[in-house]
Amino acid sequence: MAEVAPDQDAAPSEEAASSEDAASGEGTAPGPRTPAVTAGVAVLSVLALAFLAVSGYFGYTHRQAERAAQQRSEIVDAASQGVVNLTTMDFQRADEDVQKVLDGSAGEFRDEFEARSKDLIAVMQEAQVKSVGVVRQAAIERQDGDSADVLVAVAQKVSNAGGAAEEPRSQRMRVTMQLEDGTYKIVKAGFVQ
Repeated sequence: MAEVAPDQDAAPSEEAASSEDAASGEGTAPGPRTPAVTAGVAVLSVLALAFLAVSGYFGYTHRQAERAAQQRSEIVDAASQGVVNLTTMDFQRADEDVQKVLDGSAGEFRDEFEARSKDLIAVMQEAQVKSVGVVRQAAIERQDGDSADVLVAVAQKVSNAGGAAEEPRSQRMRVTMQLEDGTYKIVKAGFVQ
């Protein structure tokens, strides 16, 4: 009888199937990661986390800087408007002008100004005083939380019933601003020599 040789045709087809599976990635388990691949993945992960941390830090500090700049701007604007209100008065609307000062002030300064306001109005109306103040420059001298000292350079022109009109006088004022009910208000004011 003739010997039957193993099926030669079956082996090549199994090998072909197994090489096709290997090429397509099916049917084989992935090989173990090499230390270099593991180290690379770890380094990339650490770099990604570091990038996120640095981005977060810079985003936070940028936001804080924007808030601080906005706060400084609000303080300077409120101080400038407060000084304009203090230096701009018209005997024909003295009550309104005094009320503007009271609305933009707080604390002891407001109390003192209010106590003297009737006398101020009487003098202004009797002498028919008109004054106009224009802020030339303003800057924060010192800031501590919700309080700040602001230096304000103002030019003021005054006229009265006698017809005398003064040339604009340049003055420097230091006003202390305090956050009250969400608005910066004058709590102290004085002239600087």
